[in-house]
Amino acid sequence: MEKRILVISWFYPPVNSSEGLVTYKLLKASRYKYDVFTQKNSKLWSYGNKDELPSTENVQSIFANADNLEDWKKEAVEYFESNKDKYDIIMTRSMPPESHEIGFNIKKIKPSIKWIASFGDPIANNPYTKMSITYESPHSIKNCAKFRGIISPKRIIRNTIFKIRYKRLHRIVLQKDAKLQEKIIEMADYLIFNSENQRDYMLQKKDSVFKEKAIVLNHSFDKSLYPEKKYNNDKIKFTYVGLLDTYRNPYILFSAIRSLYKDDPELANKVQFDFYGNMGDQDKLFIINYELTDIIKVHRPVRYLKSLEIMKQSDWLIHIDANIQNVIDKNIFFAAKLADYIGAGNKIFGITMLEGISADILRNLNAVTASYSVQEVKNYLWLIIYNNYKVEMNEEYRKKFDSKMVAEKFDNLIAKITK
Repeated sequence: MEKRILVISWFYPPVNSSEGLVTYKLLKASRYKYDVFTQKNSKLWSYGNKDELPSTENVQSIFANADNLEDWKKEAVEYFESNKDKYDIIMTRSMPPESHEIGFNIKKIKPSIKWIASFGDPIANNPYTKMSITYESPHSIKNCAKFRGIISPKRIIRNTIFKIRYKRLHRIVLQKDAKLQEKIIEMADYLIFNSENQRDYMLQKKDSVFKEKAIVLNHSFDKSLYPEKKYNNDKIKFTYVGLLDTYRNPYILFSAIRSLYKDDPELANKVQFDFYGNMGDQDKLFIINYELTDIIKVHRPVRYLKSLEIMKQSDWLIHIDANIQNVIDKNIFFAAKLADYIGAGNKIFGITMLEGISADILRNLNAVTASYSVQEVKNYLWLIIYNNYKVEMNEEYRKKFDSKMVAEKFDNLIAKITK
């Protein structure tokens, strides 16, 4: 009997999360059989845990009882200990990195097993981590309301102590992440990255032995999950689906829309911008304060299949990346939602760094690729709204993101391992 492959993934449907959906589409399109050890009791880092997707004959889900990472790790190891003879290959998926920690234990239990470690994002030197832990001291000069506070010896001492302690904490966090990533790269038999940019960033100091372990698998779309019907809108419909936060925010776009509205008070009759998902309060206040509620609509998060339907109904799909230019020269983050946009087949309007994976994909697709410039974004919007500006998607390049094409590459790796 053909053996199944064990996949360790904290996220998997019915939990609605980017990592789980990426895994689902890859396994669904594969010709091999899988057991996915996962959970459905925790909504942590997700949009909920009731997003049922079409079942797949080649994939069986094994749900842990745990609702936290530590208990889940323990259950996963116990499951493998009891079923180690069933599996010759495992794949661990991150985030979170705890999946790979389970991989360490499985390798100890069965050293002969082939371990594939898949990375959604870097663990070490993650640009988001660097940005999130470099905040200003509460005792800095900027936080002093009076001149007396600026020259206060107490303030200076407290500020110095804060910097020393926080710098030490910063160093400890980065060192811990670096050691974990190093260990995974060394112990795993194969490594999966979602782009060449991510691979090169994580393996930049490694020799060829480690790079030979690496395989790049694009995030993908599954065309069978989209509805066939498309809609004719009475005005131009722009749509953004997904999370927005402090780093990935729509401020540049909103500022461009505000400027257009100042020029044309009838803008709401011509165009509508819909946002589905979480958005920061500051951005919501921007919409209200500048009276843009007739133009920009904010909706609650939707289930995955509904999001694909919404994408099909749109004229333009908005992609926004976080501006992380102060910590890294090139964007290494390939948002899985971009692959879903590509699958919808509609025009894409991207706001991203000039260099990096998103810019590469958008340009190769022949999509709109704008930088973090209000005037540039406004100019593109003006062309679309008033000058009927259109782009034609590069269909040949689009095929690279079809889940069947991506799974074929993955299956070739599995075939190589099983030989």
